[in-house]
Amino acid sequence: MTEKKEPLHLLITIVERGQGEAVARLYQNEQLIWHYQSSGFGTASSELLNVFGFGTTERDVLLSVAPAKKVRNLLYQLNNDLRGSVNAKGIAFHLPLTGINKSVMEFIIEAGDSQGKAENRMGKTEEVHIMQSSDQNLILIVVNQGHTDRVMETAKKAGARGGTILRSRFLGVEESEKLYGITLQAEKEILAIVAPGQTRKNIMESVQKEHGMHTEAGAVLCSLALEGSVTRLG
Repeated sequence: MTEKKEPLHLLITIVERGQGEAVARLYQNEQLIWHYQSSGFGTASSELLNVFGFGTTERDVLLSVAPAKKVRNLLYQLNNDLRGSVNAKGIAFHLPLTGINKSVMEFIIEAGDSQGKAENRMGKTEEVHIMQSSDQNLILIVVNQGHTDRVMETAKKAGARGGTILRSRFLGVEESEKLYGITLQAEKEILAIVAPGQTRKNIMESVQKEHGMHTEAGAVLCSLALEGSVTRLG
């Protein structure tokens, strides 16, 4: 049984295209260090774009993982002392994680540790740390580019019905390599899978075992609880 750790949250930040890296730098200054950036397009009307502060439909979507306390404090600061400290327009919100790689969790929580201590932890066998259960979950699997097909094949064998792939980049590679003492690839792909509780556990454990951070795929996994049942269209 894994000892209880501070809960982690996924902070989702949506800003205008080209502003994601500036936001990530601000977050890193506030001790949020783990970020993935993807590109997206908004579909809202011009009236709604004005309401949310967007000037265009092109987006940078930033996915950041951090302890819940740090995320809440950052959002509070963005509404107060940090307001206007970065030239970006958009929105930010956060959700609790239901699972994540144990080693990634330790890195994020103990980001202030020395590089040597982080290197020692990398040698340990990785496990998926399950924080809580939920009827329906969104599993996010971040892998090095070119490994998604094999990871999806493993997920299907464990019960996944399908998934969606997003192209992404890991920001702060140089800083993280100095902290962890490992080589990281910037270009990533995010595989999104919806699955019920027990299937979620099987998928995450299978992918972690076959494609975890100690492999060429370098998979980082997390999951989030979904409200209510999942409706399938068509």
